[in-house]
Amino acid sequence: MLPDVFLRSFCTEGTVLTQVAFTKRQGDICDLLDAANWRRQLSSATPVAKAMLLSEAQPGARAFLAAVPRGRCRMDPPAFITELRLRLGMPEANANVWCPRCDGILDAYSHHAGICTVGGRDLVCSWALRAGLQPEKEKAGLLLPQRPEDIQLSGRRPADIFVPCLEGSPSALDLAITGPQRIGSLPQASVEAVSAAAAYAAVKASHLNTAATCAVQGIKFIPMVAETTGAWDNGADRILRLVASAAAAREGADGAALTGLMFQELSVCIRGFRAHAALRRRAELQTGACCPLGSRCPGAAGLVKPHAARACWARAFPSHAGPCN
Repeated sequence: MLPDVFLRSFCTEGTVLTQVAFTKRQGDICDLLDAANWRRQLSSATPVAKAMLLSEAQPGARAFLAAVPRGRCRMDPPAFITELRLRLGMPEANANVWCPRCDGILDAYSHHAGICTVGGRDLVCSWALRAGLQPEKEKAGLLLPQRPEDIQLSGRRPADIFVPCLEGSPSALDLAITGPQRIGSLPQASVEAVSAAAAYAAVKASHLNTAATCAVQGIKFIPMVAETTGAWDNGADRILRLVASAAAAREGADGAALTGLMFQELSVCIRGFRAHAALRRRAELQTGACCPLGSRCPGAAGLVKPHAARACWARAFPSHAGPCN
């Protein structure tokens, strides 16, 4: 028999505790208890923590946990441990410091390190190739000038991957990575999962009227945005599942198994990049590797902004005062 304190945690207002205990199966009670604990954790979390929790709960974010460590699914032990700590909400430092590579803040959880483009383009392209979609990476000359003033369109590359026919239409897939903790999308991301990815997908579509320009020329522009946890925007998630299903049909493989493998590879790729970026920045803070003065650089202890390293560089190499990056 479960103690009343546990039963109260998931019973809604007006529910009789004994009725719940005697009418529910043990598995159902455990599910209700898990759901109640999840709601309690969300209600007591900060907006950033809530956004991260919602993102971490998505299939793409947790796929790396089930990945067999071989081939593209292999993660170095330090990277795996770093991502496991992030998923468990464990900080990597006692306080925020200035990032040694930019003028941003490297937070205690190293969320900042993951907001960067990852090598997912080649991975998605390889899966599209397996599906027989004949993808082309960074296809130039995709957009033709419609007016004399549009001559610059001829050299524009609207996306990372061009697929001649996807759901009956030529499609341009544009990959990007964003973080659930970004200030612009944080209010919504702390309420609804993958809101940060959805918001950034809208930005990608509207930037330079890319989606509209592609549509005029009969090309479907598809933003493929993932969050640093490995969770994908709903639109991108649908396209990825479509690609995996096509690959499975072409190879005579199990669709669910191949879809799971694809998301595992993508999760390992994204989270492995974030982990290595975080570890690299933490190491630079300890050693002062970003500055010619090494550990004597005040930026190594997080005491000054990174741009102060330019002054250090100037003192070390007066004839070539370049920035540290």
